[in-house]
Amino acid sequence: MKTARKLMRIMLVTFRFGRDIPGGAERYLWELMSRLSRAGHDVEVFTTCSLQMLRSPFGYMLWDDFLPQGVDEIEGVAIHRYPVRNPRPRRASRYWNRLSTMHERKTRSPEFVTFFCDALRGSGEHCFLNGWHACEQRGDFKVRWSGKQAQLVIAGEGIREVWLEVSTPQDLYLALGTSDHKQKRFDLEKGKPRRIHAEVPNRDCLAVSIKVPRTLRPPEDRRDLGVLVHGAGLRDEAGERELDLSRGWAEFVQSGPEEVLGEALWWIANKMPARISRMHKYVMGPCSSSLEREVMRSAPGFDLVIGSMAPMSTLSLAAEAAAGSGRPFIAFPLFHSRDPNHYFGHLGKAMAGARGVEANLQGIADIMTAWGYNAFAVGPGFELEDLLSPHIDGGRFRREFGLEASPLLLWVARKNEGKGYREAIAALEYVRSRGCQAELVMIGPDEDYMPVSGEGVHYLGPLPREKVLDAYDACDVFIFPSLHESFCLVFGEAWLRGKPVLGNGYCAAARGNITHGEDGFLCYDRSQYGQRALELLNDPALARSMGQRGKENVVASRGWDRIVRELVAKLEEAVAAE
Repeated sequence: MKTARKLMRIMLVTFRFGRDIPGGAERYLWELMSRLSRAGHDVEVFTTCSLQMLRSPFGYMLWDDFLPQGVDEIEGVAIHRYPVRNPRPRRASRYWNRLSTMHERKTRSPEFVTFFCDALRGSGEHCFLNGWHACEQRGDFKVRWSGKQAQLVIAGEGIREVWLEVSTPQDLYLALGTSDHKQKRFDLEKGKPRRIHAEVPNRDCLAVSIKVPRTLRPPEDRRDLGVLVHGAGLRDEAGERELDLSRGWAEFVQSGPEEVLGEALWWIANKMPARISRMHKYVMGPCSSSLEREVMRSAPGFDLVIGSMAPMSTLSLAAEAAAGSGRPFIAFPLFHSRDPNHYFGHLGKAMAGARGVEANLQGIADIMTAWGYNAFAVGPGFELEDLLSPHIDGGRFRREFGLEASPLLLWVARKNEGKGYREAIAALEYVRSRGCQAELVMIGPDEDYMPVSGEGVHYLGPLPREKVLDAYDACDVFIFPSLHESFCLVFGEAWLRGKPVLGNGYCAAARGNITHGEDGFLCYDRSQYGQRALELLNDPALARSMGQRGKENVVASRGWDRIVRELVAKLEEAVAAE
């Protein structure tokens, strides 16, 4: 006799929730919870009254507290909403500045330099790690100023020599040091470039330090300038190679190997004092004492607690409630592996203690598993019937917005620079400079309030869902250069309308979705987005075939019925392990 499946009582703790909440992550959680409820599970969501949130110019989050307080039931999901308060501006600004200062201070510590140097071993990477001003372009060449002291970390194969081409605006000496070796002194004359070098005994990773006795602050320049580096390089078993002066810590965060970056950022997070996590919770929020109190009180009544998402405090709140009530915890961090704001001690502790961590994509799960987390990958689904509907009409969209005759690029997201809209505009400029009079349509709510302009650029703001679907159908190429994503739902929506996609090759979520050259292209700089967009616009057959392959893959693997079955199996496994 077949045993009936036991239905679960599921608690979700998240920062905002509802059917009409903007954002891909929020839409994903709504669809998932409503489908779990339809499958017979008892789902209750504990969240805030927030509809909209935005980041202030000073780094901390602001919340609107718009929705009514109390319990609401929508499509079988009980939603408990609690008031949220905004942080005090002076305190929040002070905390945010302290978080940034502490993070920078840790990257300067000798312990971190040693750790980072070892983590780079075998990667062939390098990083102008700390003590450097931003790289500058002078004609055809890049240059970089140091401060009073600066450090460079290099990985190679049997490094034998490292060199720098430097000059200085004043007579002084420079001390050049390498890992485990004494400093070597070089006298520099004002305005005279000099090549300085150090020989080392076959190292696979190397930390190089430079130090000058004093700096200079020129008129109308608030920087303290040490030496100007015109070039840098090394000699190892593979021969000689020059180093990219523009590869500083910020650039490494954007494009360095994610395994190494994650190790480095978790090292920093784990070395922070406990008060840093408290500060981070305060500035990110949501700050809601009633939510915290009710989550802790109610958790024992559920079979399972789900927490979402980094970098919000609701992820760690859910973990604490689950631990305190002896209930299994599943983390839905919707993690951005290149965002330092997702790497704080309380977030890492929540994921480390979880019975499972939903990574959405296998590539991200592999990275998280290497960090010691019990990661799995199911990810979001798509309402195939809606997205494949014959009532979706791209021609209607083109007629409404006067775009009947133009090749069309489409970008859909919340408008902030992290979502890559500047790169999309640059791609359009490249395409038009080659004689193709394409247009770029941008759709999504404005979060940075920065002006958007340019020939052929149309920012339409937020649109009703039916018009967004028409826009997917209307476009020739979908472009989404976002760096910080946990899944990239928009790729699936574009594919289901048969469109090829362009995504960011440095984003693990984009790499996990796009099969390069088959259903779209992964791009690594602004010029590549323009080149690939032009290639697809000039070859409609290629664009159609790529879009069709993407469509077939999504239909075969991302229907919601399949996704819910896979996730329920994971949740039941967590409950059964109790």
